[in-house]
Amino acid sequence: MKKLFIITLMILSFTSCKEYREGTPIIIKKEYSLYFGKCQYTYEGWGRQDYFEDECDKYSVGDTLK
Repeated sequence: MKKLFIITLMILSFTSCKEYREGTPIIIKKEYSLYFGKCQYTYEGWGRQDYFEDECDKYSVGDTLK
């Protein structure tokens, strides 16, 4: 039983560790907000994933940020 618990913890720790792309951030998701009239852009780069809000006509999925 103890071995099963340790193996389960190891599997969970390996699957929860995400490696985000290094280098220039790229927009990977665009979500429309009807309530605020803006879009939320999710980007991945510099070893992390984050988001920002802006007007919906400025960026598209696949655009790079500078």
